[in-house]
Amino acid sequence: MPAQRAGGTTFRNLGFLLLPLALALTTATPLPAQQLYETQLMALVDQTPIVLEAPFPFVEVSRNLPEIFAQRRASIGASNRLLAWFIPRLALKDLLDDKTDRYRSLQVQVQRDAESVRYTPADIKKMRAEIIRDTPGITQLGLDDVDTLFNIMDLSPFKKRTGAQKILGLATLGEDSYTLCIATSAEGVDLRGARQIEASVSCVTHVLIKDKILVLTVTGPEISAPELDNAMRVTAKWIALLRAANPPPKAPGGK
Repeated sequence: MPAQRAGGTTFRNLGFLLLPLALALTTATPLPAQQLYETQLMALVDQTPIVLEAPFPFVEVSRNLPEIFAQRRASIGASNRLLAWFIPRLALKDLLDDKTDRYRSLQVQVQRDAESVRYTPADIKKMRAEIIRDTPGITQLGLDDVDTLFNIMDLSPFKKRTGAQKILGLATLGEDSYTLCIATSAEGVDLRGARQIEASVSCVTHVLIKDKILVLTVTGPEISAPELDNAMRVTAKWIALLRAANPPPKAPGGK
């Protein structure tokens, strides 16, 4: 699959973002006033160090769940590199106890062929414009539009068959970024061998961080207006968190 390049088209790369995900739902807990994240780690994109944080209560679990992390890393394809995978801390506890409830998840990745490219805000704007140009009729989606979207859009096929995919809309949830909201369905199987159709909603964001483009995916375990609203809000908080942790590089000679 061709990698993104500065000024190149981005819509062709949606295939690896529409892969089915096994997810589970957890109960929200009050956020302490000063607790913005639980995990902080550093990743290198080319030679650029990037601080990775995710909104509370998501924790990075590659070391806790190495087999599942390896499966996710393989599923995104050789042309992409998974940097981190986050799930709610209570979902981690459930998985370690072999529970199979579905849960929300966050992941961040980059495209290998684009790691050495230095991007600008103008590149992000051009990529977004290309999606609008190549996808006639795509919905421009804001948080206030979610309920209306679900009232007018027929999403019943996602509960009846696997392999259903639909772009719900294009959103701007943070500076120097764009987000595609996507609904998918896939066949899931639990540890007891039971199979059922599992539908999910994802917000897939391309965001400029220190001249690099990170691909953020926030996924919820059902297709509903509240779950899409939550995914969009989490995405907005995640973008803000990453940008605050990674100030833009200073121009040569700048102070």
